[in-house]
Amino acid sequence: MADGQENQTPRQPRNLQGLLNFCTEITAREDTTQPTNFQQLDPERRRFLEEALNSLTVNVAKKMAESVKTLCSEAVTMSGEDVTEQEEAMAVIEEYVDDMDHAIDLYKMGGFPVLLRCLDSPHPSLRAGAAGLIGDVCQNNLQCQQNMLALNVIPQLLQVIDGDEDVTSRVKAMYALSCLIRDFPEGEKEFVKTEGFSYLMRAMQSGIEKLVIKSAFLLSRLIQDNDSYKGELLSMGYVEQLFTLLSSEKTGSVSREHCTAALLGLASSYPPALAECMRPELHLKKHLTARLREIKAKQESLEEESYIMELLKLMEESEVEGEENTFR
Repeated sequence: MADGQENQTPRQPRNLQGLLNFCTEITAREDTTQPTNFQQLDPERRRFLEEALNSLTVNVAKKMAESVKTLCSEAVTMSGEDVTEQEEAMAVIEEYVDDMDHAIDLYKMGGFPVLLRCLDSPHPSLRAGAAGLIGDVCQNNLQCQQNMLALNVIPQLLQVIDGDEDVTSRVKAMYALSCLIRDFPEGEKEFVKTEGFSYLMRAMQSGIEKLVIKSAFLLSRLIQDNDSYKGELLSMGYVEQLFTLLSSEKTGSVSREHCTAALLGLASSYPPALAECMRPELHLKKHLTARLREIKAKQESLEEESYIMELLKLMEESEVEGEENTFR
């Protein structure tokens, strides 16, 4: 009975873990204490192994193409329709487009205009899903950034960020915008041309924590990469807006970190912004000092702590310089 069981062909694996178990079982039957005589696989065992491997191979392009076709359904644009299939199609695409090559494949098969169509859907789940996928395909992918920008998607994303009734859609659209324009000068230029900083400020005023986090993060990155924005941002009242967020008890720790980073970015190498930070009526130095005591040595707040210390240093150096000029 035992001999009969040992001679049975192992059950065909259905996943990677099954294939690993299969290989382990075959290896375990070998007597590793004796020299191994290599033998060619007999046709039946070779066929079995090939079928096992083929069953684990996924045709990604085919699955994505089928999903894109599903997203072309009229249900996408009609309210009251069941869009479960479309939601599942988006989940399939999401599974693969983190890979840059698959993201480019999605573009080549005509998937980008389909995503923009979904972004305009009456179904919140599809709007949020489309925005998330736009962000996924554009993140650190210049070719996808260029091709998505060519579809004039920025105004559409800004409209979702500014006024969509669905909070998740607004947050996902901000994520998409950030991935589209970061480290991409052409995208930044179009963002500025479309009055993107006005939309960004309203997002920071929304009171939606995740939206505040993503908008403050994008602002800090844009400032970090381009000093030419600072004059416009100062005239728009961004210093006051950032201070308002930092002085509010409702602002979460992650938002505080990005707001402080943005404020530091504005004040660094731009004296008018630093002077604005030092306006007596803002009491910014007092607030930052109190916040520093509150988070001192907390592991989760190390980044914010470093930003505060740098900003306080800038303010103190400016005060000393001002005093020296007074006594000259």
